[in-house]
Order: sequence, then C-alpha cells, then structure tokens
Amino acid sequence: MKKDFTKLASDVIKYAGGEKNIQNAWHCVTRLRFNLKDKDAVEMENIKNVKGVMGAQFSGDQFQVIIGNEVEEAYEAVENQLGDTVTSQDTTEANKDNEEGIVSRLMDFISGTFTPAMPAIIGAGLLKGIVSLIQAFNWLPQNGAEFKVLQMISDSAFYFLPFLLAVSAARKLKTNEFLAMSVAGVLLYPTMVNGFNVLSAGKTVATMKLFGVLPMPYLAYSSSVIPILLAVWFLKYVYNWVKNWMPKAVSVMFSPVVTLLIVVPVTLVVLGPLGTYVGGALSGAILWLFKHASLLAGALLGAFYPLMVMTGMHWALMPLGLQIFTSQGFDNFMSPAILAATFAMAGATFAVLFKTKDEEMKQISLSAGISAVLGITEPAMYGVTLKLKKPFIAAMIGGAISGGILNVFHVKAYGMGMPGLIALPGYVSAHDNANFIVAVIASVIAFVIAFVAAWLLGFEEEGSGDFQNETDGGEKQNIQAGTQIKIAAPVSGEAVDVTSLADQTFAGQVMGQTTAIKPSSNEIVAPFDGEITLVAETKHAVGIKSVDGIELLIHLGIDTVELQGKNFISHVKAGDHIAQGDLLMEMDVAAIEKAGYDPVVLSIVTNTADYLDVISTTTSANIVVGDNVAAAIS
Repeated sequence: MKKDFTKLASDVIKYAGGEKNIQNAWHCVTRLRFNLKDKDAVEMENIKNVKGVMGAQFSGDQFQVIIGNEVEEAYEAVENQLGDTVTSQDTTEANKDNEEGIVSRLMDFISGTFTPAMPAIIGAGLLKGIVSLIQAFNWLPQNGAEFKVLQMISDSAFYFLPFLLAVSAARKLKTNEFLAMSVAGVLLYPTMVNGFNVLSAGKTVATMKLFGVLPMPYLAYSSSVIPILLAVWFLKYVYNWVKNWMPKAVSVMFSPVVTLLIVVPVTLVVLGPLGTYVGGALSGAILWLFKHASLLAGALLGAFYPLMVMTGMHWALMPLGLQIFTSQGFDNFMSPAILAATFAMAGATFAVLFKTKDEEMKQISLSAGISAVLGITEPAMYGVTLKLKKPFIAAMIGGAISGGILNVFHVKAYGMGMPGLIALPGYVSAHDNANFIVAVIASVIAFVIAFVAAWLLGFEEEGSGDFQNETDGGEKQNIQAGTQIKIAAPVSGEAVDVTSLADQTFAGQVMGQTTAIKPSSNEIVAPFDGEITLVAETKHAVGIKSVDGIELLIHLGIDTVELQGKNFISHVKAGDHIAQGDLLMEMDVAAIEKAGYDPVVLSIVTNTADYLDVISTTTSANIVVGDNVAAAIS
C-alpha cells in the first residue's frame, strides 16, 4: 500500500512559514529543497519533529528537509499542495531581496540546475560503466549494432549535456527554456563542431570574425558545462530587458529574435571561450593537485566529502567533475574519493546496526546501511551517524584512508552514477585489470575501517548516559502517567498575556505552549536540568532538552534576530549539560528596548504534543526566577 505523505507535506509547508513564504521547491535524491522569502519564519524544531522527516537545515540560504529514499513521494505531496507556488516567482530576484551572499546564490544555482538533470547523467554514466564491462570481457562484438546502440545511449547525455543544462538552468532562472536550448544548439551546430574537428586534426580553417573584427573561435562545446551556464544566465537578463521595452503588440514575435541576436554573438565571442578556458584551467589545476599530491588530496576529499554534502559545497565540484570526465573519458579525482566516502558511511552505519540495543535504531540503521551501500548516504548520515556523532567521525576516518589509497593507485572511474555497489562496474577497464581490483579492495577497506572505528569509538544511545533520570540506587526513574513535570521561570519579571503578543506565531502558541515574561533582569538561567540543543547564531534563542524529555525553546524578544547578536551574550553552546539555575544567556534589556524591540522572554514547550497537556501554573503577576510557571502532564 502506497504511503500517504499528505500530512508530512502539510506540516512541512506550515512550519516553513506557509505557502506564501515558499518561492520555489524541488528535490534531489533524499531532500526537499526550498527557496524561502523569510528564513526566520521557519520553525526548525517543529519540522524536525514531523513524522517522516530525518532532519532539516539551511545550506546557505537554501532550506533543506531530509526525507530519505521516499523523497519523490513526499515531493509529489508538497507539489500538489503548493500548486503554482513552486514556479510562481523568480527566485534569483527574490534572493537578491534577501541579500543572499554570492557563494550561497552560486551553490543554489548549481544545485537547482544539476538536480533535475541528474537522472539522465546518472543513467548514462552507469551505462558507460556497463559498456566498459562489455568491452573488457568482449561480451558483444564492438562493430555490431547492439554495442553501437549501447554506446550511443551512454554517450548522448554527455555529448548533448549543454541541451540538458540549458533546460534546467532556464527553469531555475525562470527564463524561456526554448530560447536557452536554441543557444545550446548554436554551440553544437555543425559549423562549430566541424571547425573544431578540422583544427584538432592539425589542419587549418579560416577563423570566423564577427563584423570582420571579433573572433569566434572553434571550440569543443559538446559535453561542456560552464559555457552554457554563463549563456543562460546572460539570456535571462537580456530577455527580461528586451520584453520591458518591446511594445506588447509585437513582443511575442520580436522579443525572442532580438534576444537571440544579442545573446548568441556575445556567447560565441566572450562567454563560450571564457567558460571553456576557465573550466579548463580549474580542471587542470585539480588534476595537477591529484597527480602530485594524490595521497593527501584523495584522503582529504574522501574524509570531508560528507561535510561538503551537508553544506551543499559538493555541488561546486559537479561542473568540474563532469568537465574532467567528458574531456578525459574517465574521472580520476572526484568519483574515486566519493566511492570511498560512500562505503565508509555504510560501514559506520552497519557498526551501529550490530552494536545498538535500540530496536528502532536497528531498523533505521539496516535500511540506511543498505541505501548507503547502493550509493545513497543521506539516510545513513542524517538518520544514524551524524545523530550519534562518533560513527560520523569513524566514517570520515574510513573515507580518508580509502580515498588516499584510490588516488595513490590512480584509480579511474569510466562511468558516472551513484557511488556505491552498482557503480563498481564503471571501474572496469579493458586496458588495466588492476583498476577494478583496487577499486573493490579500497571499497572494502573503507567499509571495514569505518566499521571497526565506529565499534571501537562507540556512541551514546539516545536517552542514555547523563540524559537518564536516576534514583540514588542508580535505577532509572519511570515517570508515571498523570505526573506533572514542572518548568521554572528562566528570568524574573512581569507575567505577560501570551495572546497579547504582537507576533501572531507566538500569540497563537503555534510552536507549543508558551509562557511570556517581561524581564526585570538581564540574566537568563536554566529552568531545569538538561542539555543545550540549540544556540541561535544571533544569540536571541536557546534550546534545552530536560532530563524528563521536555524540549524548551527560550526566545529572547520579538524580532530580535534582526539585531544580529548585538546586546546578547551566550554562556553556553550546543551539547553542554546544564543544571537548573545555571547562567545561559545575558541580554541588555534597556538597549533592546531603546532599539525599538520588545524584550519579552518566551518559554516555548516545542514538544507539547508529546504530553497529555502543558498548562500554565503562574499565580502572580510578579515572577521571580525559579518560580514554577508551567507544567507538562505526562
């Protein structure tokens, strides 16, 4: 029976700030990805608590919700609820309004461009590996029709890559994708291809010069990446500019003509050659590094690739990896290191499977481990290793050692695809039998080392160690049904009616039961024993989980995120264990009020739904720090 993701989609949209806050939505193999108008409208903890969500994070200014293997079904539900919202707004312009950094915009653009094209690239890449296997073992006659058809299928996505990227880049930039394909068509027009082939054969050909002055060099644009991305980016602005002044009565006919007459010559004279030379220089520099410092380079990429995935920086490697692969016919830097990181993540996850005593974690580890072996590591990363911390370190250790080995032996990938078990045929070479053998051995080494390291390092099960509430005899204290778990005031001051707050999210207690105090002191202290789960970068909020399981967000002021940390001092960090009364934060109440902000201190029980009820126990308008102000009824 097909799983229903309607509730998950509804909750994700709601806690992401609602439909009006979502400018764009798409997905990759494991994550829902969003461009939002207001990042601060996201209720992160609530999204993380949605059933079916493995985690959530911002990568630059792109909001990501980790779902795992069922992300396509989840996205369908999101898309059904958003409707036209998914493609209703120009995200690039909106990002400018949000003053998004250039690096974040670039990563967002690359991610949004390559993700839709990945099925074709992965399919063709895997088939390239199979073709190499057929060649190595001579399973089919290479002059036969069957082999030629397989070659055409495996080569087409890479040869015509500018067309694929033209479409996805145009969709990402919200410009006309058919005009974008027309520009790609010029780059791959027979005049350009034949001119390059003649020059490659050592013969001469007359240089094309625009107006007899501006040279348009014959370059290899098949399988290229950067030239078409630059061209589509330029096309977007030219097309919008032309449509702005073109009379509406003739715009449909003449705006495309004028746009192409501007974009194509500029692409052939400037953007195409620039993209080709820049891409060649960058890929050359990377290949030089991996050739002359193979052990270090491979180890670093193998170790830190999971961190790059977490931050989205792996997308920066994608254009270079594709350019190197298409220019050489193989990849000897990116794919081998990712293969090492993938099997290392799988090894660490299986170590958790066999070591944990938690039945739920066993089930998660089994599913995530199998996915990792097949090349999809996000469920293992977010659902297991990163959650338990030390297994993640073990995966980095395994990836570093195996990545170094793969690059020392100059292992080459002749196919591109998900870097797991099914990608191994892509390491078969008709001319180098050792290539495949080393790839297999290094994959096993990555798995085994990560497994052993995770086993030896161990990990703390959720709810164990310092997080267990124990009696003097050392036995766990069970909380009986109907028990009231008290929550103390984190600051002295005057009780405030929550419904009177200017912020409707807080006034409506959308995030959970809320207590509001107008502070008379600058010091914010722990309301109970527990662990710090979150300290906002802007220091205006701190999250705590009590030994009894209460998840509390202490929010200092309304809209004070805009102060960017000014007038706040943090005395704790995520992961710190604290006792009731410990100093957590300091806020300059007078300065905050002078700046025009409400300094009200909010205590929000974000997992209110886990209890029968959470009630206010405030009995006086004047509150002293440590007074019981709320209680969760189990």
